[in-house]
Formats: sequence, C-alpha cells, structure tokens
Amino acid sequence: MVIIIIVAFILLCISVDALVQYSRQKKSKAINFSSITTGIFNESSVDVPKGLYYDKSHTWAFMERNGFVKIGIDDFLIRITGNINKLKLKEQGEKINKGEAVLSIIQNGKQLTIKSPISGIIKSINKQIIENPTIVNSSTFNEGWIYTIEPTNWTRELQFLLIADVYKEWLKNEFSRLKDFFATIRLSNNNEFATIILQDGGEIKENILADYGPEVWEDFQTKFINTSM
Repeated sequence: MVIIIIVAFILLCISVDALVQYSRQKKSKAINFSSITTGIFNESSVDVPKGLYYDKSHTWAFMERNGFVKIGIDDFLIRITGNINKLKLKEQGEKINKGEAVLSIIQNGKQLTIKSPISGIIKSINKQIIENPTIVNSSTFNEGWIYTIEPTNWTRELQFLLIADVYKEWLKNEFSRLKDFFATIRLSNNNEFATIILQDGGEIKENILADYGPEVWEDFQTKFINTSM
C-alpha cells in the first residue's frame, strides 16, 4: 500500500511539472511571435491613393485647378524612416529641376535627401510642416505636402510619372531591393528583430531606419534612394 502511494505521488509530481513546462513553452512562443509580427512592413502596408502621380524618387505630385502642382513624400519612404524631426527646405521662388535635390528629411541628426519629381518654380512652402515636421508622417498626402510648384515642363515630365496602379506594381521591386539592402546590414544584439533576413523568408518592420545610425542612413541614400529606377 505504501509503495502504491509513493508511486502515485511521483506520477502526480511528473504530471504537474510537465504541465508547468508546457505552459511556459506556450507563453514563450506567444511572446516571440508577437515581437516578430508587430509592425510588419509589406506591400499591403503602403498607402497609395488614386488621383495622384508618383515618381521613382519616392515622391508624389498633384496638379490643382490653378495649374500649380503640390508635391510630397510617398508613404513607402515615410514608413521606413519613422518620425521626422526636421526638414531642410528650398526657398520660395527658387527654381528646381526634376531629379535634383529638393529637400532633406532629418531624424535625430540622420538625414536623407529627396529628389524632385518635376521641374518648376517654388510658389509656396507648407508652413505647418516647418513648425511640426511630424505632420509629414501623420498626414503624408494631405496636410503633409511640401511645396506648391509652378511647373515649367509638365507635359514632357508627366510621361515619367506613374499612376497609382502602375506605382503599386513598381513598388514590388522596391520591396525586393529593400529586403536585399537590409539583409546586408549586420544585426546587433540590441536590435535582434530589426529585420528578418530575406533568405529566411521574413518581413521587415516599420520605421526600420530609426534603429540604425548615420552610417546606415548614408548607405541607404547612396545604395537605395539614389539608385531607384
């Protein structure tokens, strides 16, 4: 009888221990899954409103009734950089050419230079974004516009701009290039989930550039922004 009781007690202890281990494993898996999937950045994440024209410089353009063109930064780039702290802008009245630097976005001293989608003369600058640059993040296609431009070569340059559906198709290649770029960045222990390497079939998280220093931003400028085609 004593032996039976001892055996029963041992089996009970083993069952309880197994249950605890199983519970811990489930909890651990749930935490890891959450850390990987939160804030995933992929093709379905990008907002591409119809009615605008898009440029491969990751900018957008919209001609208003008065013939002036509003331009801004596309949602793809905004979701990569994260919150913008400061902007370097041109002056009102300056002439700009398509493909030339038109502004720089800055985050804690790190910056990217953006090229103009069209040629023209800057007629106005959005004062709201000067006072509060994060509007570019929160309202990219509305209050977050950058300049109003009087176009000087609109008819010719229009053929190089893309409508929404065509732009979405083009972005597929940009996502591929983006994954390739970050797959080459060496991950540190402090940002273990900053990216999941392309070869592992993973995704990129939103605001990924915020995790990196100025050296990576410089590489992103020369190896990604400046080579978009």
